[in-house]
Amino acid sequence: MPSMKTTMAALSLVICLNAAQAAPDGLLLIGDSWADQQFGDQSHSMVFAALGFGQVQVFGAATVESGSTAAEWATPARLATIGQALTDPAIEIVQLSVGGNDFLDAWNAELDSAAQAALFAAIRADVETIVEFILDVRADVEVLLSFYDYPNFVDTLGGIDGALFCAPLWNSMERPTPLEVNTAAVALEQSILSLKDHPRVFHVSHFGQMQSLFGFSDMGIAPGDLRPPGDPALPSPTAALRFNGADCFHLSAEGYDQLVINQFEGYFETRFDVIFRSAFQ
Repeated sequence: MPSMKTTMAALSLVICLNAAQAAPDGLLLIGDSWADQQFGDQSHSMVFAALGFGQVQVFGAATVESGSTAAEWATPARLATIGQALTDPAIEIVQLSVGGNDFLDAWNAELDSAAQAALFAAIRADVETIVEFILDVRADVEVLLSFYDYPNFVDTLGGIDGALFCAPLWNSMERPTPLEVNTAAVALEQSILSLKDHPRVFHVSHFGQMQSLFGFSDMGIAPGDLRPPGDPALPSPTAALRFNGADCFHLSAEGYDQLVINQFEGYFETRFDVIFRSAFQ
């Protein structure tokens, strides 16, 4: 599989000729730790610059917070924060990354199908509230729904970090297998996707991206052997995870770079190119 640098160079060669014609002024990130870490790592800014779109501003200082939930962002106070951010006319795209903490806080492997459906419906309703608010305030923006890749509750349960966070979280979810937690995470994402029926709402799925990028060297699975959505019976590899593989849920800076490349291939590339803009109208 080509390296990330090779992939970005190839994308840049194809895209940079069109860069001057189309890119919007600004992208606003909203959401939880995945949005917060993408913002802090400057993932979008670096990938956009490498692909010839360095003029795109990335906002999010007031609208990303690690540990926040969709339920919290759907409250009047948090919606007001979003509304204030949207007063900046430079913002033309909003990326929404929420729901992961709602899932981790309430889901467990012993939920029956009715209880799981009710949980997913509640999360979906909160995401819908946020999306509808954004589009009511700014009918001209587009919303990109960007969620998560598979967690790793296999290799991250030991050590200090595991004892403090990953193992207690795994225990609270009734010790699910990778297949159980991954299947539920995919089902949650699918339950939210009816929001795409709105012509200004888009989605890019990330499941399996880290398995594809890094592989599993100890299992003889090379980078690129598994193509997204990968193998839901496996976690994301530790090579993709934050804190040198000790974080059970969050990606390294390189992992988030790949996530943004995936967003680019699935959404931004066409959104930034006026030649194909009619497909989004």
